[in-house]
Amino acid sequence: MIPAYVINLKHAAERRIRIGAQLDALAVPYRFFPAVDGRQLGDGEVGRRYDETAARTQYRPLSRGELGCALSHLGVYRQMLEDGAPFALVLEDDAALGDALPATLDALARTLDPAQPLAILLSHVDKFTRWGRVPLDGERQLVRRYGEWWRAHGYVITSAAAQRLLDGLQPVWCAADYWSAFERRGLIEVRAVVPYCIGLSELAAASSLEDHRAPLDATDKARRSIGYYLRRYLFQRFLFQLFVRPFLRVAKQKRSW
Repeated sequence: MIPAYVINLKHAAERRIRIGAQLDALAVPYRFFPAVDGRQLGDGEVGRRYDETAARTQYRPLSRGELGCALSHLGVYRQMLEDGAPFALVLEDDAALGDALPATLDALARTLDPAQPLAILLSHVDKFTRWGRVPLDGERQLVRRYGEWWRAHGYVITSAAAQRLLDGLQPVWCAADYWSAFERRGLIEVRAVVPYCIGLSELAAASSLEDHRAPLDATDKARRSIGYYLRRYLFQRFLFQLFVRPFLRVAKQKRSW
């Protein structure tokens, strides 16, 4: 079975116990990976590991918590390559695991090629396209991205994708879950499993890794130009919806748990 690497701050013992109990109950092999606490990084280390200019021009400024989160995911990629793992299930410690997870991992291990740079989200995605669907088992399928997909609390990554992300995301310039940008840059391909099998527990309301994300998102929105909103609403909300979206066969996935 694909092993899990669980990102967890050293002092977050309760989170470690809770996610470990879920993995034990599902018989999924796992190891804990010590998360980087961005709030504890010195200015010199931040300067070496964070590309502030690229963040401002290509994404938006990152909080220390977001930087630590991104560095933690990169650290997992490095660890799985050192371990020689062809695939890894990357989990954050606020994930809620569904009963279908073991069967999904087994199906992915049979389907995926570790030499292909793929990340497979097992968390909820709102919209996806029906084109190019790949059946995994009797119920689940792999689907392609439509629009933006976020969240990085539960996904499978191949060794080839891990190497690509290590090469392309250092120094850090964006959050760990900017999946659409990773695809646009040609680093990896992103798919999702539908129906999803990893949700978020109530612990997600107080993330131990990503602080101040909402205020930063609000600041980013305030900096957007009138042209941004004209392009978004004229093209995406009118022309795209009228002439392009019908051919993509877009589907929407409801949250079931």
